[in-house]
Amino acid sequence: MAKSIWGNINTCFEIGIEICRLMEAGGKSKGADDHHEVEKMMDGVFLMSNDKEVLIAVKAETAKQHLSDTAITSLYCEEKNGHFVYQGAAATIPLFELSRVDASVRNFIVSEESLRATLCGNYPEYVKSHNLTAPPDAQIKNADAPLYLFLQKQLDQAADETRAQVADLQHAQSHTNEFDRGTFDDVLDLER
Repeated sequence: MAKSIWGNINTCFEIGIEICRLMEAGGKSKGADDHHEVEKMMDGVFLMSNDKEVLIAVKAETAKQHLSDTAITSLYCEEKNGHFVYQGAAATIPLFELSRVDASVRNFIVSEESLRATLCGNYPEYVKSHNLTAPPDAQIKNADAPLYLFLQKQLDQAADETRAQVADLQHAQSHTNEFDRGTFDDVLDLER
């Protein structure tokens, strides 16, 4: 299963990097199949997404300039074509660090609370290490917020999934009701 996930990530990443080469500075673009969207968060940092995945790609030079060694380690990302690629929860560490140095990255984060909750829930060692060296006002404090909903794209995907689940339940319920009515009517006919 891990290979198929990374295969999808690599496909999204490769399409996204090609789009980044063609894209004007600060632009937003869709891939040739209109399923892969790329947004420039700051110089050397891109948000790439499709209907199922959200990836953050950071150019190696940008990463070395702005990210901690912890954020760059292979435990959190995959290095490909001169970029560090982060998916899902793994994007929280670089996004947290980049949001501290660039306002344009901060603008992408729609829920600081969800970002902190995701950091605390998934990377407690990172949070502890960060808090040991950070002044009190810059420490990461846990928040009572949902995990993985710190970017607008994640919120949109969660809303789409919820709508799909509700539609599936309504569809299943309508078939159940039709079946139940039919069965009930058959029982009544038998009693007559």
